[in-house]
Amino acid sequence: DKGKRGVSPQFAKELAFALRVGRLDLLAEIGAPIRNDASDDLQNMALDIEQSLPPEVYHTLSVPEVDVSPQAGMGAIVSDIVEHQRPVDHWSFPRNLVSAFVSDLSKLTIIRVAGDSMEPDYCAGDRILVDTGHTTPSPAGVYVLWDGLGVVLKRVEVVMGAEPKRIKIMSINPAYPVYELALDDVRINGRVVGKWTWK
Repeated sequence: DKGKRGVSPQFAKELAFALRVGRLDLLAEIGAPIRNDASDDLQNMALDIEQSLPPEVYHTLSVPEVDVSPQAGMGAIVSDIVEHQRPVDHWSFPRNLVSAFVSDLSKLTIIRVAGDSMEPDYCAGDRILVDTGHTTPSPAGVYVLWDGLGVVLKRVEVVMGAEPKRIKIMSINPAYPVYELALDDVRINGRVVGKWTWK
């Protein structure tokens, strides 16, 4: 053996998925441009590989953690919307546990809380599970949103009867004031559906 081996279709698929490139990109000449549709390959490969895994792995959901650093108080930093952030880590959960609360599991992400305006329910450093597919502030609840100044974590409810539509944005910490904004002036990035509490 000269230290070389052929590349089977299955091995090429798994290697390309691990490297986050399309299978054809993996086999292309050195220096060739990466295709724009490589993401389609990755989605298809992820599905193929997932379905070939044993049940105990197949029933596990991997959720990305993103470094949005939403300020839960005043002076929120301007940030991109949650779902476009690059993951800094991934967390695994039983798929059936999470699917009981969220319809589209691909829209889940994890972020860390910053600031003290949502204490004691959400403290700085807490990790929260956000459904970024839930972008309508109904029902009332805790949402991650861009309020014109930055990305914040707040309790949000629709102001009934207001035209144009407005939302009330509230902190749990009474030291922070309640404020209202037109719904068109904010971007709802997702609804909080879970959190971690360390004891």
